[in-house]
Amino acid sequence: MVAYAQPAIHSFSAEKPRTQAGRFRRGHMRVRLTIHSTQLRKQAWLKTQLPRQHSQPHTSTKILAATSNPVANSEAAAAAFREAGIPDEVTTKVLKQYPYYQRWDIDTKLRPALKLWVNQLGSQQLSARFERIPRLLLRTPEESSDIYLWLASVGVDAEKIQKQVPRVMTRQLSQVKSIVWAMQELLQLTDEQLPALFSQHKYCLLRTPEYAGQTLNTLAELLQVPVASPEMLGVLMASDHNLFMMNPALIHERISFFCDEFGGGQDMAKRALKQGILCVPVELMESRAAELKLRFGWPEHELNKILHIQPRLLTHKPSTVANNIQKFQAHNFSLAQAMHIYASVPGIAGYDWDSAANREKLTYLKLILQLSSAELTSFCVLLGTSLERRLGPRSEFMYRCRDIHPDVPVGLSGCSSYLQAVSDAKFAAKFDDLSASPPLIYDAVFRQHWQDRWTFLRQNMALSVADISACRALLFTSLPNTLAPRWHALTLLEAAKAGFKATDHLTALATLSDEHFAQEFNSESVGLLYDQVD
Repeated sequence: MVAYAQPAIHSFSAEKPRTQAGRFRRGHMRVRLTIHSTQLRKQAWLKTQLPRQHSQPHTSTKILAATSNPVANSEAAAAAFREAGIPDEVTTKVLKQYPYYQRWDIDTKLRPALKLWVNQLGSQQLSARFERIPRLLLRTPEESSDIYLWLASVGVDAEKIQKQVPRVMTRQLSQVKSIVWAMQELLQLTDEQLPALFSQHKYCLLRTPEYAGQTLNTLAELLQVPVASPEMLGVLMASDHNLFMMNPALIHERISFFCDEFGGGQDMAKRALKQGILCVPVELMESRAAELKLRFGWPEHELNKILHIQPRLLTHKPSTVANNIQKFQAHNFSLAQAMHIYASVPGIAGYDWDSAANREKLTYLKLILQLSSAELTSFCVLLGTSLERRLGPRSEFMYRCRDIHPDVPVGLSGCSSYLQAVSDAKFAAKFDDLSASPPLIYDAVFRQHWQDRWTFLRQNMALSVADISACRALLFTSLPNTLAPRWHALTLLEAAKAGFKATDHLTALATLSDEHFAQEFNSESVGLLYDQVD
C-alpha cells in the first residue's frame, strides 16, 4: 500500500483488503495517524498556552466545574430554566437532548450559568439559542465570543459557523485552534485557502486533528493522491459537507464498495464523495440498485452506466424516483421520454415536479425558451439547471446579444449548451459585447439585476410565467427606472378608477416612452400619479 501522506508531518498504515480482486474491495481500513514531534510554530505556541490555561482557570470554569449537591430531580432543573425566562417547551427539549443539566447543583452551577447568558442575550434570544445549542451552558458568553472572534480573525465566516454548526461555539478555543492549524499543516494550505475549506467543511471544526487526519489518509488511500496536494484540496472542496461527520472506516467501506460493485475508478470515487454516497449504507446501496433494475427494467450494464454519471441516484428511495417520474409525465412527457431523461440526467430523480420551483422552471423552458417536450428530451440537461443562477440570466443575456432571436426557440439557435455546460467565466468570454452601448458584460451585477426583476414580476406583480411569456418585453425592462415606478402608478390608478386593471396594460408598461406612458394614463385628474412616483 502506498502512503501518500508527508512523512515529516504524519504517516499511516492500513490493513490490506481481504481480497485482491480490485483496488476498491470492501473491507475496513485500520488507520493510524501519528503527529510528528516537530510542529509548526503556531502549534508550539498552543502547547505553551495550555499549561497557563489550566493553572489559571476562568471564573466560568469554576462555575461549570462545581459538583456539590448534584440535582437528581428534573423538576428542580426545569424550575431554574423557568426562572431564567426559558419557555417550558424549550426547556423540555434541552433537558432531553442534554440531560446532564439535571445533575448540576442548582445554586452554585446551573443558576449562575443561566444568569450569565441571560445577562448577555436576554431570555428571548437565549431561548432561540438553546433550541440550536442545547449544550450552550458548557461555555460562558465570553468563551463563545472568543471562538467567534478568533475564527473571524483567520478569515473564517464565524457568523455562518455559529448559525449552521453552533456546537463549535461550545468547544474550547484551544480545540478549535488546534484543528484549524492541523488542517492547514496537513494540507499545506495558504492563509487565503483556509476560509474556503472551512466554509465547505464546517463539521471539521468539531473534530480532533487525529480524527481529521485519519479522514484525509482514507481519502488518499482511496483516490491514490497525496494528502498535501492540489488534487486532494480539489476533492475536498467538491465533497459532501458531511464528510468529516463520517467514521473514516465507513467512508472507506462505502466508497470502495460503490466503486467495486458498479465498476469505476478514482473518477467515480470522486463523484461518489461529491454526491453523498458516503451517507448510504452498503446494504441500502445493494437493495436500491436491485429495486431500480426491477422497477425500470434497466440491465446491469445500463444501471452501472447511469450510476457512473450520477451516483446520487442511490441516495433516493426507488419508490420516490418512480413517483417523481409519474409527476414528470403529467407535464406532457411520454413514458419513453421520461425514462430517457432520467437515464441521461439521473440527478433529477429526486426532483419533485409538483413543487412550485420546478413547475416554474419547466414552464420557463417551455414558454420563454419555447422548447417542446421532444426538444427538452434532447436538451434534458437543462432540466437540472438552476433557473435563477443560469437559465434566466444567461438566456436574457444571449437575447440581448442577439445570439438568440426572441422568436426563435433556443434549441434551434445552437446555443443551448451555453445555458448549462460552461462556467460563468467561459460564458462571459463567449458572449460579452464591449462594443455595445452601453457594453454588455455578463457578471454578478447582471445576474443580480435579472433575479431582482424576475422576483418583482413574479411576486410584486403576481404574474405567472405564461403572463410574462405573453409580454416578453417585461424581461428587458429596467426595474428601478421603468418597471417599478410604472407598476406603482398603474396600481394606484387601479385603486382610484373602477374597472381599471393594471395587468391589462403590461405591454404599455414595458414598451411606451415616459412621455407616451404619461399621456396614455393622464385622465380624470390622476395623470400626475406617474410623475409623483418619479
